[in-house]
Amino acid sequence: MYEILSLIAQFGPVIVLAGTFFEGEVFAIIGGFLAYRGSYPFEMMIGLAFAGSFFGDLAVFLFARFSSNHRWVRIWREKPRFAKALELVERYQAYFVIVNRYVYGLRMPGLVALGMSRISLTRFLILNFFGAALWAGIFTTIGYVFGYSIWSVFANLQVFEQGAMVVLGICAVLLTGYLGWRQWGPLLVAWWRRRRAGEEAQEERQGMLGPVRVVNPGRPLRDRGSEE
Repeated sequence: MYEILSLIAQFGPVIVLAGTFFEGEVFAIIGGFLAYRGSYPFEMMIGLAFAGSFFGDLAVFLFARFSSNHRWVRIWREKPRFAKALELVERYQAYFVIVNRYVYGLRMPGLVALGMSRISLTRFLILNFFGAALWAGIFTTIGYVFGYSIWSVFANLQVFEQGAMVVLGICAVLLTGYLGWRQWGPLLVAWWRRRRAGEEAQEERQGMLGPVRVVNPGRPLRDRGSEE
Protein backbone atom coordinates (compact mmCIF):
# COMPACT_ATOMS: atom_id res chain seq x y z
CA MET A 1 0.00 0.00 0.00
CA TYR A 2 2.79 2.39 0.87
CA GLU A 3 4.42 1.60 -2.46
CA ILE A 4 1.33 3.02 -4.17
CA LEU A 5 1.50 6.16 -2.05
CA SER A 6 5.18 6.62 -2.80
CA LEU A 7 4.49 6.23 -6.51
CA ILE A 8 1.73 8.83 -6.35
CA ALA A 9 4.00 11.14 -4.39
CA GLN A 10 6.82 10.69 -6.90
CA PHE A 11 4.70 11.71 -9.89
CA GLY A 12 2.34 13.94 -7.92
CA PRO A 13 2.80 17.18 -9.89
CA VAL A 14 2.26 15.46 -13.24
CA ILE A 15 -0.81 13.61 -11.95
CA VAL A 16 -2.38 16.76 -10.52
CA LEU A 17 -1.66 18.91 -13.59
CA ALA A 18 -2.81 16.35 -16.18
CA GLY A 19 -5.77 15.21 -14.08
CA THR A 20 -7.17 18.69 -13.54
CA PHE A 21 -6.62 19.50 -17.23
CA PHE A 22 -8.76 16.59 -18.42
CA GLU A 23 -11.06 15.83 -15.47
CA GLY A 24 -11.07 17.69 -12.19
CA GLU A 25 -11.95 17.47 -8.51
CA VAL A 26 -10.41 14.13 -7.57
CA PHE A 27 -6.95 15.17 -8.73
CA ALA A 28 -7.12 18.52 -6.96
CA ILE A 29 -7.98 16.64 -3.75
CA ILE A 30 -5.01 14.34 -4.36
CA GLY A 31 -2.82 17.43 -4.58
CA GLY A 32 -4.11 18.63 -1.22
CA PHE A 33 -3.43 15.22 0.31
CA LEU A 34 0.15 15.25 -1.00
CA ALA A 35 0.60 18.71 0.52
CA TYR A 36 -0.69 17.39 3.85
CA ARG A 37 1.90 14.59 3.77
CA GLY A 38 4.62 17.17 3.14
CA SER A 39 5.55 15.74 -0.24
CA TYR A 40 5.05 19.10 -1.96
CA PRO A 41 4.24 22.65 -0.88
CA PHE A 42 0.54 23.47 -0.52
CA GLU A 43 0.89 26.52 -2.74
CA MET A 44 2.48 24.41 -5.47
CA MET A 45 -0.47 21.98 -5.50
CA ILE A 46 -2.96 24.83 -5.71
CA GLY A 47 -0.96 26.37 -8.56
CA LEU A 48 -0.90 23.10 -10.51
CA ALA A 49 -4.62 22.52 -9.99
CA PHE A 50 -5.30 26.10 -11.10
CA ALA A 51 -3.12 25.77 -14.22
CA GLY A 52 -4.70 22.46 -15.24
CA SER A 53 -8.25 23.73 -14.80
CA PHE A 54 -7.60 27.13 -16.41
CA PHE A 55 -5.81 25.87 -19.52
CA GLY A 56 -8.06 22.82 -19.89
CA ASP A 57 -11.19 24.97 -20.08
CA LEU A 58 -9.43 27.51 -22.28
CA ALA A 59 -8.37 24.80 -24.76
CA VAL A 60 -11.94 23.53 -25.19
CA PHE A 61 -13.30 27.09 -25.44
CA LEU A 62 -10.84 28.08 -28.18
CA PHE A 63 -11.39 24.86 -30.09
CA ALA A 64 -15.16 25.38 -30.07
CA ARG A 65 -14.76 29.06 -30.98
CA PHE A 66 -12.45 28.59 -34.00
CA SER A 67 -13.39 25.05 -35.09
CA SER A 68 -17.15 25.11 -34.71
CA ASN A 69 -17.65 22.97 -37.83
CA HIS A 70 -15.40 20.18 -36.59
CA ARG A 71 -17.23 16.87 -36.21
CA TRP A 72 -16.22 16.65 -32.53
CA VAL A 73 -17.95 19.97 -31.86
CA ARG A 74 -20.97 18.93 -33.95
CA ILE A 75 -21.38 15.79 -31.86
CA TRP A 76 -21.57 17.86 -28.69
CA ARG A 77 -23.98 20.29 -30.33
CA GLU A 78 -26.37 17.41 -31.04
CA LYS A 79 -26.46 16.31 -27.38
CA PRO A 80 -29.56 17.29 -25.35
CA ARG A 81 -27.41 18.94 -22.67
CA PHE A 82 -25.95 21.37 -25.20
CA ALA A 83 -29.24 23.24 -25.71
CA LYS A 84 -29.61 23.60 -21.94
CA ALA A 85 -26.02 24.76 -21.59
CA LEU A 86 -26.36 27.30 -24.40
CA GLU A 87 -29.52 28.70 -22.83
CA LEU A 88 -27.75 29.14 -19.50
CA VAL A 89 -24.72 30.72 -21.20
CA GLU A 90 -26.76 33.34 -22.99
CA ARG A 91 -28.69 34.18 -19.82
CA TYR A 92 -25.93 34.05 -17.18
CA GLN A 93 -22.56 34.43 -18.89
CA ALA A 94 -20.41 35.46 -15.92
CA TYR A 95 -22.12 33.10 -13.51
CA PHE A 96 -21.93 30.17 -15.90
CA VAL A 97 -18.19 30.47 -16.59
CA ILE A 98 -17.45 30.18 -12.87
CA VAL A 99 -20.06 27.56 -11.90
CA ASN A 100 -19.79 25.33 -14.98
CA ARG A 101 -16.75 23.44 -13.67
CA TYR A 102 -18.65 22.37 -10.53
CA VAL A 103 -21.50 20.63 -12.38
CA TYR A 104 -20.58 17.06 -13.31
CA GLY A 105 -21.51 16.14 -16.87
CA LEU A 106 -22.02 19.75 -17.95
CA ARG A 107 -18.40 20.90 -18.14
CA MET A 108 -17.71 19.79 -21.71
CA PRO A 109 -21.01 20.82 -23.37
CA GLY A 110 -20.91 24.00 -21.29
CA LEU A 111 -17.46 24.94 -22.60
CA VAL A 112 -18.52 24.17 -26.18
CA ALA A 113 -21.59 26.37 -25.67
CA LEU A 114 -19.38 29.14 -24.28
CA GLY A 115 -17.09 28.91 -27.29
CA MET A 116 -20.06 29.30 -29.64
CA SER A 117 -21.77 32.04 -27.63
CA ARG A 118 -21.38 35.80 -27.92
CA ILE A 119 -19.05 36.10 -24.93
CA SER A 120 -15.76 37.81 -25.79
CA LEU A 121 -12.41 36.07 -25.36
CA THR A 122 -11.19 38.73 -22.93
CA ARG A 123 -14.26 38.39 -20.73
CA PHE A 124 -13.92 34.60 -20.74
CA LEU A 125 -10.23 34.77 -19.81
CA ILE A 126 -10.91 37.02 -16.81
CA LEU A 127 -13.85 34.96 -15.55
CA ASN A 128 -12.05 31.69 -16.19
CA PHE A 129 -9.05 32.97 -14.23
CA PHE A 130 -11.11 33.74 -11.13
CA GLY A 131 -13.22 30.61 -11.51
CA ALA A 132 -10.18 28.31 -11.81
CA ALA A 133 -8.46 30.00 -8.85
CA LEU A 134 -11.54 29.59 -6.64
CA TRP A 135 -12.06 25.98 -7.75
CA ALA A 136 -8.42 24.99 -7.19
CA GLY A 137 -8.36 26.62 -3.77
CA ILE A 138 -11.53 24.88 -2.60
CA PHE A 139 -10.75 21.30 -3.65
CA THR A 140 -7.04 21.40 -2.83
CA THR A 141 -7.95 22.68 0.62
CA ILE A 142 -10.45 19.83 1.02
CA GLY A 143 -7.69 17.32 0.29
CA TYR A 144 -5.39 19.06 2.77
CA VAL A 145 -7.96 19.39 5.59
CA PHE A 146 -9.10 15.79 5.28
CA GLY A 147 -5.58 14.52 4.72
CA TYR A 148 -5.48 12.90 8.15
CA SER A 149 -8.66 10.95 7.43
CA ILE A 150 -7.35 9.83 4.05
CA TRP A 151 -4.05 8.79 5.61
CA SER A 152 -5.86 6.85 8.34
CA VAL A 153 -7.77 4.91 5.71
CA PHE A 154 -4.53 3.92 3.98
CA ALA A 155 -2.93 3.00 7.33
CA ASN A 156 -5.81 0.72 8.30
CA LEU A 157 -5.80 -0.89 4.90
CA GLN A 158 -2.18 -1.92 5.47
CA VAL A 159 -3.50 -4.84 7.51
CA PHE A 160 -5.42 -6.09 4.49
CA GLU A 161 -2.88 -4.93 1.93
CA GLN A 162 -3.21 -7.70 -0.64
CA GLY A 163 -6.98 -7.72 -0.73
CA ALA A 164 -7.19 -3.95 -0.52
CA MET A 165 -4.87 -3.51 -3.48
CA VAL A 166 -7.05 -5.79 -5.58
CA VAL A 167 -10.23 -4.03 -4.49
CA LEU A 168 -8.77 -0.57 -5.04
CA GLY A 169 -7.41 -1.62 -8.41
CA ILE A 170 -10.80 -2.93 -9.53
CA CYS A 171 -12.56 0.17 -8.21
CA ALA A 172 -10.04 2.44 -9.97
CA VAL A 173 -10.50 0.60 -13.26
CA LEU A 174 -14.30 0.66 -12.96
CA LEU A 175 -14.35 4.33 -11.97
CA THR A 176 -11.99 5.28 -14.79
CA GLY A 177 -14.04 3.29 -17.28
CA TYR A 178 -17.29 4.83 -16.05
CA LEU A 179 -15.99 8.40 -16.17
CA GLY A 180 -14.36 7.78 -19.53
CA TRP A 181 -17.56 6.34 -20.96
CA ARG A 182 -19.64 9.23 -19.62
CA GLN A 183 -17.19 11.67 -21.18
CA TRP A 184 -16.23 10.00 -24.46
CA GLY A 185 -18.69 7.11 -24.89
CA PRO A 186 -21.35 9.11 -26.78
CA LEU A 187 -18.66 10.39 -29.16
CA LEU A 188 -17.45 6.86 -29.90
CA VAL A 189 -21.00 5.58 -30.41
CA ALA A 190 -21.82 8.44 -32.77
CA TRP A 191 -18.58 7.85 -34.71
CA TRP A 192 -19.35 4.13 -35.03
CA ARG A 193 -22.89 4.79 -36.23
CA ARG A 194 -21.68 7.22 -38.86
CA ARG A 195 -19.10 4.70 -40.03
CA ARG A 196 -21.70 1.92 -40.28
CA ALA A 197 -24.08 4.23 -42.11
CA GLY A 198 -21.33 5.09 -44.62
CA GLU A 199 -20.51 1.44 -45.20
CA GLU A 200 -24.16 0.52 -45.69
CA ALA A 201 -24.65 3.40 -48.11
CA GLN A 202 -21.59 2.29 -50.08
CA GLU A 203 -22.85 -1.30 -50.23
CA GLU A 204 -26.25 -0.06 -51.37
CA ARG A 205 -24.69 1.97 -54.18
CA GLN A 206 -22.64 -1.00 -55.31
CA GLY A 207 -25.75 -3.17 -55.31
CA MET A 208 -27.61 -0.66 -57.50
CA LEU A 209 -24.76 -0.53 -60.02
CA GLY A 210 -24.63 -4.32 -60.32
CA PRO A 211 -21.67 -6.38 -61.48
CA VAL A 212 -19.26 -4.52 -63.71
CA ARG A 213 -18.00 -6.37 -66.81
CA VAL A 214 -14.26 -6.05 -67.13
CA VAL A 215 -12.64 -6.21 -70.57
CA ASN A 216 -9.32 -8.02 -70.66
CA PRO A 217 -6.79 -5.37 -71.69
CA GLY A 218 -4.27 -8.04 -72.74
CA ARG A 219 -6.45 -9.41 -75.55
CA PRO A 220 -6.20 -7.28 -78.76
CA LEU A 221 -9.35 -6.35 -80.58
CA ARG A 222 -9.78 -7.95 -83.99
CA ASP A 223 -9.83 -5.63 -87.00
CA ARG A 224 -12.83 -6.77 -88.98
CA GLY A 225 -11.88 -4.48 -91.90
CA SER A 226 -8.46 -6.06 -92.30
CA GLU A 227 -9.95 -9.56 -92.33
CA GLU A 228 -12.18 -8.67 -95.23
